Amino acid sequence: MRLVEQLIEEDSGDFLVDTPTPELAAGILLQAHQAARARDSNLVTLADGQCRHINPTHAARNETFCLLMDDNGEEIEEVHPEWENPPANEQRQAADGAHITSQAGATEPGQ
Repeated sequence: MRLVEQLIEEDSGDFLVDTPTPELAAGILLQAHQAARARDSNLVTLADGQCRHINPTHAARNETFCLLMDDNGEEIEEVHPEWENPPANEQRQAADGAHITSQAGATEPGQ
């Protein structure tokens, strides 16, 4: 079993990109971002001179989960816990009559 804690950081910058489609604008921005990363820079610059610093330091999301591993160390699947001694927030949900959906999809009273 592998315990994974994943922290996703974010930052953003707004650009005015005049293109026929949003998809083309997205492609231009992503290419400019890749070029900045290739220069080991966080300054994204467009051909028309627009530039923004993209420096992901704001934690957008933090997740912790478990992965089932095979004997070769390859990931098989994400495993959802069955609580033997649930954390306080899980106990509170159960006490409040919250419903938890089991892996089979059936709704059961809080555990």
